[in-house]
This record gives sequence, structure tokens and C-alpha cells, in this order.
Amino acid sequence: MKTRPGVCARKRRFASETDALRVAEHAAVTLRPYRCALCRQWHLTSRTKGMKLPPFEQALRQERKSA
Repeated sequence: MKTRPGVCARKRRFASETDALRVAEHAAVTLRPYRCALCRQWHLTSRTKGMKLPPFEQALRQERKSA
């Protein structure tokens, strides 16, 4: 994912993917972490097409499937 400098400056930065996933897990909308090519840190995006599912979301889908 390519981030423009203005967008990068406005987004919250996370030091690790794990930190970003913790925040995404508690968000009201579906969010995915990605590594920014500009700042080399992690941001969150609501664009999910083609991105892997985080572990917490895989578990949720598994629960729904088995219920």
C-alpha cells in the first residue's frame, strides 16, 4: 500500500504490527495494519481487499462458522 506524505503525517503511528493489531482488535470497524514505506512504522487502514486476516478476526470467523 502506498501512502502519500500528507496522509502519513495525519495517521497514528505504531512501533510494531502487534501494537497496531491490538488497537485494530478493539475498533468499531474492520482495520488492518500495514507498514508505511515513508516512515517505516505501522498504520491502520480500513481498506481490506487482498490483505490477510489478523489472528483475532480469524478466530471470530471460526466461532461464527461453528455456531
